Amino acid sequence: MGGKITRFFSEKLPRDSRERFHALDSLGFTPVFTLRQEHGDTVVRLRKPYRFPGIDALIASQPRGDSVVTDQPGLYVGVKTADCVPILLWDEEAGVVAAAHAGWRGTAKNIAGKTIAIMRDEFGAKNISAAIGPCICAHCFETDEDVPDVMPPEAFDFITGISPGRFTVDLPGINAALLRQAGVAGVALPPACTACNPEVYWSHRKHKNDRGLQVSLIGIS
Repeated sequence: MGGKITRFFSEKLPRDSRERFHALDSLGFTPVFTLRQEHGDTVVRLRKPYRFPGIDALIASQPRGDSVVTDQPGLYVGVKTADCVPILLWDEEAGVVAAAHAGWRGTAKNIAGKTIAIMRDEFGAKNISAAIGPCICAHCFETDEDVPDVMPPEAFDFITGISPGRFTVDLPGINAALLRQAGVAGVALPPACTACNPEVYWSHRKHKNDRGLQVSLIGIS
């Protein structure tokens, strides 16, 4: 039997790593583990027993990747976003959770499906649920043709041409479709668009580099 699963999608948090970790600590989310994200499809395995090294040591040595899977109780794992798609995954019975960061590059590489495969094949998950956090909506995510060109066939229904060489891309819709294709029956869709709500969430499209980050966390108690 696994433990109770806790999920958390933040609103605006500071850009500075130490300030952000201390803000999460003040909210009761500690210890917490995040990654040095690269917009790729690397999945980090964090197996029990894991000893939290402390905030300063974690900041200095965060592993590179865009998804983390763990079976460690008493630890929150998370990803950072400011328009990209945060995905939280869990199997309460198996006692395994994961957090994935799906930008358009990670979406094209199906980081969601790769994370699920590791949860099943290496951690024994059988009944996985998913929740997608606040991220940019299709209306706000306009791109050139380089983004549609690299998307998998499952994405075609979520891409709309709006003018020659310009498209809108529904990243949360694509990721939800990839999750369902991987066998996840219950997928909770985003509660809000980051770009539509810049007063609540940081948005790279709206705030550019003058912004902080959201953090999406999941843990096993």
